[in-house]
Amino acid sequence: MRVGFDINGTHDVKFADFRKIAVIYNLGQAFLTKEDTLDDDERTVYTEDIRALLASMSEALDLKSTGSSQRTLSSEEIKALDKQATTLIKKVHALMMLEFGDTPAEATRWGFDVKQTGKRRGTILMPDGRAAIVKTLGQYAKTEKARPAAERFKSPLLAEVQAVVDGLNTNVNTRTTAKGQRASGVQQSNEASAHLLDLLQAAAVQIVVKQFECKVTPDLAQWGFEVTAKVAPRKKTPSPTSKTA
Repeated sequence: MRVGFDINGTHDVKFADFRKIAVIYNLGQAFLTKEDTLDDDERTVYTEDIRALLASMSEALDLKSTGSSQRTLSSEEIKALDKQATTLIKKVHALMMLEFGDTPAEATRWGFDVKQTGKRRGTILMPDGRAAIVKTLGQYAKTEKARPAAERFKSPLLAEVQAVVDGLNTNVNTRTTAKGQRASGVQQSNEASAHLLDLLQAAAVQIVVKQFECKVTPDLAQWGFEVTAKVAPRKKTPSPTSKTA
């Protein structure tokens, strides 16, 4: 985008696409740095609006960054806990098979489902997927807590199972929240970027009109704007005319 009213001038002012948020944010900061060296009556009418919008944009970018970072951390933690949960559920399933192979319905007290029909009727089923595994381990921990300590299974330890269940529930919830924060930060920063670009363009026009007599000049770069020299259009070379007899 360009400030195009100085049609016959020797310079242009270029602006980044509104989607280039970092570039526009940096331009806003450079603009304020210059404006803050001027007296109040020399500043543009848009300066304070730009200052407020830049602060809002900074908060949105922080929200986006924090959400992204937290989502990554939680995802890594979930991966590690998933492996632990898989190992634990295999141990608990093997325990259920050993303890209740002849009375499989007993295993339902610890959260396991039992196949009711078909050739494998009476089989204690292994839960499949994170949600099912966490649900089963959670019920296992609940049942074990309700039993006298002396009667609890020695392996896996109740504390180990509870720690994995709590860790997965916490991190899955945290990751979901972080995704929402990042999405909100992206939306807010995109909207602020577009508005900030509009204000910076308007400010550039005012500066050119008020301080540089409507001429785009390299001095505008003091406010952070990208000023480029115009390229003169190439003159067309006339094509040779053919002689007729």
